[in-house]
Amino acid sequence: MTPSVTIDEVYSEIKKIQDTMVRREDLDILLDTIEILSNPETMAKIQKSEDDIAAGRFREISSIDDLLGDSS
Repeated sequence: MTPSVTIDEVYSEIKKIQDTMVRREDLDILLDTIEILSNPETMAKIQKSEDDIAAGRFREISSIDDLLGDSS
């Protein structure tokens, strides 16, 4: 005779599996990160940006006019 299984037991097992699964969104984020970290040109640009910020070579943008450089 086959042991009986309740719907609650099935739900509980599905929940355990779901809790340990990797979400597609998390996998996409990981792949994007790997792509960025493995691209020397992108990493050089990121490092230059960090150097510029540390040296104070930046300006704050708080409006569209700031972004477009309008001084009117």
